[in-house]
This record gives sequence, structure tokens and C-alpha cells, in this order.
Amino acid sequence: MQIEEYLKTYQNVIYKTFVNSFNNKSLSHAYLLVGNPGTPLLEVATFLAKSILCDDPSPFACNSCITCLRVDDNNYPDFLVFDGQKGTIKKDDVIQIESQFDKKAFESKGIRIYILNLVENMTEEAVNSLLKFLEEPHENIYAFLTTNNESNVLPTIVSRCQTLYLKSISRNKIINDSINLGVNLEDAELLSFFINNAELLYEFVNDKNQYEPFDNTKKALITILDALVNDKKEAVYLSQTLLNKVVTSKEDARFYLDMLSQFIEDILNFQHHGDIILKSYEQLISELSEVILNPQELLLEVLKLRGILNINVNIPLLLDHLIFFITKEK
Repeated sequence: MQIEEYLKTYQNVIYKTFVNSFNNKSLSHAYLLVGNPGTPLLEVATFLAKSILCDDPSPFACNSCITCLRVDDNNYPDFLVFDGQKGTIKKDDVIQIESQFDKKAFESKGIRIYILNLVENMTEEAVNSLLKFLEEPHENIYAFLTTNNESNVLPTIVSRCQTLYLKSISRNKIINDSINLGVNLEDAELLSFFINNAELLYEFVNDKNQYEPFDNTKKALITILDALVNDKKEAVYLSQTLLNKVVTSKEDARFYLDMLSQFIEDILNFQHHGDIILKSYEQLISELSEVILNPQELLLEVLKLRGILNINVNIPLLLDHLIFFITKEK
């Protein structure tokens, strides 16, 4: 993905802000990138960080110097990334940043940068440690924090950062652009919720390590929804057996719940004669609208379960609760 072109085309305020900061040597010591789910927060944060480290910036990263290549290969010791998308960011992670950056920089540039992706997925202890670290910024240390929900970030953290907002590209455009790149319609529609950029979506589909868990989870969800139309007991059985094989991590569970929420939102739209996003599943959505009579209540339950995934929760029990909630008699 060409991040510089993406910033110039879709995030012009961020583009101009950084050009001015680079040129005037007035970079903030900490940035908070805010964007809806699917916006390339981590990719943008990494690119901006790489631009600060680049051997030949113009003013953004050249992507071809030794430093840029080492950052891309996760082989630059003065650049640390902790990803809340993959797991909760803990106090030990923040302590690792503090202890490593308290020493002399490994590289001759003397610049050190850390990224905390999705800071809403930090433990309370980690947040407290981060606050202390942000309160007394060290020279040549830069922080990039990201979030999907600014209201879930402590005001004391927000106040210590320069906040930059990523605008979302319309899902219809993402879907159409992804199809033009060769992505099939079903994947384009579903993944447009998770990935708000057609190039990144295309890269995701063509990366087996990323795509396979998503595809397995998607197939399991469709199988369960198909069963739900005809036989609730079969849907319960499939949920309790099939999901145990494919939903084995918090990330898988987030995929499952987020995909389910998309179907529920489209059921609501269908019932109120509105436009739906998942047009390739229109027949299934029509049939589900006859079975799921209270989609708004179900959507609230899914969102509640999605929220508690960040704590230590038993995923099979959570999914059992969900299927029983869906199939209970009204």
C-alpha cells in the first residue's frame, strides 16, 4: 500500500500537518491517531514513524534506504510496536519501552519511537505506566498511539498527545475498488468493515496467513446462520462444535462477532426497507429476518460481548451464551 499517496488523497489534513512539522522541525513528542474500525491506523503510524527515522526523507519515508528496509523487516531496535489488535497491551510492555529507551539509543541517529496500536486495549496498570512516561517526554523519543474510540482513551493521555483524525472512505467505494483489484464480492463486502482501504484489503486476501483464519471463521458463521433459518437445535450444535475448531483466539472471536454484527445490521436495514451492504447474502438476510425478530436487542448483546473480549474471558462459554441468546424463545 502506498501510504503517502493514501494520505495525500484521503487524509490531506494529516498529510499537510506532517509536511509542515517535518519542514519546521516541530514534531510533537506524542501523536494520537483516531479512526473508525478498518482505517489503516497502524500502517499510517508506522509510515509516519519511519519517515522520522528515514535516511533520505522527502519529507516522508523513501521506503528504499537501509533504515526504512530494516523497519519493514522489524530489525530496527530503536523502533518498538505493541499491537492491541492482537492481544491486550500489558504493564510489562510499557515497562519494556521505558527500560529500553532509558538507555543509550542503539542506532547512531539517537531517535527512538514506539507505537501502541489500539490503546483502548491496554490494562489499567499499563495505562498508568504510560501516563508517567508521557508526562516527562525525553528528547528524540516519539510516541504514536492509535484508537478506534477516542472516548475510551483517558483524557489525561489525550491531553499529552497531538490528535490526528483519519477520515473513513465509504464502504461502497472500498467494495467497488476491491472488486476491480480482483477480490470476490463476498470478501469485498465483509472485509470492507475491517479494512477501510482497497489496496490493504487486496493484500489481506492474498496473504494466506491472514486470510485463512478469516475465511474459516466466515465459513463457520455462514454455516451456523444457514442452520438457524431451518433448525435452531442444529444451529446450537454447530456453534458448540464447529466454532471450537476455528475460533481459538480473541482475534478470531472479534472477527466472528464483527461479521455477525454486520449481518444483524443488514437484517435491521432489510426489515425497515433500507439498503443493505452484504448484497451477496441478500437471500440469507431475507430468511434470517423471518427468524431473528429482535435484531436490535441481539446487536446490543453482540456489542456487549465484543467489549468484554478485552478482559480474561472464556471464549467457548461466551459463544455458547451467544447462540443460546439467539435461539431462545421470545
